[in-house]
Amino acid sequence: MRFRSEQGNLPSPRPQTVIDSDWVSRHLCLPSMTAMDQDFPAKIEKIAQLEGHDDRAWHVAWNPARPILASCSADKNVRLYSYSPSSEPDSPSPKFSHLTTIPTGHAKTVRGVAWSPSGKALATASFDSNIGIWAQEGDDDDDGDVTNAAGEWECMSLLEGHETECKSVAYSSSGTLLASCSRDKTVWIWEAHPDYDFECMGVLMEHSQDVKCVAWHPTEEILASASYDDTIKLYIDDPQEDWFCFQTLSGHASTVWALAFSPDGHYLASGSDDCTIRIWERVQEHKWECVSVLEGHERSVYSLSWGRGKPLGSGDAGNLGWLASTGGDGIINVWEVGVSVPSLSIGPT
Repeated sequence: MRFRSEQGNLPSPRPQTVIDSDWVSRHLCLPSMTAMDQDFPAKIEKIAQLEGHDDRAWHVAWNPARPILASCSADKNVRLYSYSPSSEPDSPSPKFSHLTTIPTGHAKTVRGVAWSPSGKALATASFDSNIGIWAQEGDDDDDGDVTNAAGEWECMSLLEGHETECKSVAYSSSGTLLASCSRDKTVWIWEAHPDYDFECMGVLMEHSQDVKCVAWHPTEEILASASYDDTIKLYIDDPQEDWFCFQTLSGHASTVWALAFSPDGHYLASGSDDCTIRIWERVQEHKWECVSVLEGHERSVYSLSWGRGKPLGSGDAGNLGWLASTGGDGIINVWEVGVSVPSLSIGPT
């Protein structure tokens, strides 16, 4: 069973359950899907449409510490929105409001944004090949009040080194490392020092083509990168040497656009131009294997997000959260993902 976008048509049905190597992945539902003869275990509603950018919006990122959402665009700006519970009893959805716009000064499109774990610094990746680090003066005294975020944001550091378009940027869970990738086929790892000073710790040249995305493991210093060369690279730091690639994940038949680790860090999802999502399991400390291939899109899969979700039919047993995917077909799919266990009853969703 699949979703459609608000503008899309109801796609042809696919098998409701995909089971591969003890994996269970089931679609949830989007309420804009109006087919009345189908019973869905959950509903997802659009609660806001945020406008304001003057050109294509490329990426959004939730602040991990404060109720703030950041968006970036081809208009070279970053917009910050706050959200809060509604005061209206009959409308419990959060209310969003525009806090401020950061004119980044980047010469080209801002392609990606990433918050530091503290929520006080924001990194911007631009097609001008540079990375900006943004923060507010005196933010160390911030008590979490979003009102302060409406003030002026300053560029604390400008990280230069990539030769061409920077496509993605990501902070490690500790906030001490920042990763960036580029069309120049490289992945850079930067170490964050006090006062927003950054030092390059490694330039990784493992991919043979444009690098589209970087993502950190949720608890460990393991970095993943996805590329136009159809592969995913996994990296770790050797205390005696430098950062190095310890495994290449192959299997996609075309460009890998998106990556997302599961909340528990034992699995990695990848989305590709081949219209599939692959799930990779960590079977040994330094070994990952593909355990499932999810089919639900008719065009390229461009974005993935894996959250804890809410256990539905599977209950808590084996539940690994919800995986959201979207792509060139304009469809949003949400998958309930879990490992099958002997006591788990598998039924249609």
